[in-house]
Amino acid sequence: MTIAAPPVNHDTIVLERLYAASPARVFEAFENPEARTRWGAPSSNTGLVYDETDFRVGGTDISRCGPKKNLIYRVETRYWDIVPNTRIVTSEVVSEGANRLSFSLITIGIEAAEGGTKLTLTDQIAAFGGKSMIDGSRAGFNAALDNLHAEFAR
Repeated sequence: MTIAAPPVNHDTIVLERLYAASPARVFEAFENPEARTRWGAPSSNTGLVYDETDFRVGGTDISRCGPKKNLIYRVETRYWDIVPNTRIVTSEVVSEGANRLSFSLITIGIEAAEGGTKLTLTDQIAAFGGKSMIDGSRAGFNAALDNLHAEFAR
């Protein structure tokens, strides 16, 4: 008996933000795992814990996220390209237990802009089994990038 594979849904999510911070400060917010923990959880009901961090080309971060009392999602992020204060390119696999939920190629562009820095996040996502992972990725990145404003006010 052959078991049918779940459908794959694809999307490209592009989000832009302007921050009143230098490109170096914006880059540091991604480089520093303590900073990522502060601003990366999309809501006060969501938890984010880094079990491993290795921010370098070829390095891997392992994190868990989800409802604060039930961090059911495992996220494995691999760094493919890092140009300080300019660009970060990663791949990301999100799983729940043995089930892979999505795979993404994520590019974070950082460039000087009037009054600070323009950040462009591009998430090329393949979601397995439904569009809800795409919607969740879009909502989560939108909220996390909004949280960065508070990080720069610290």
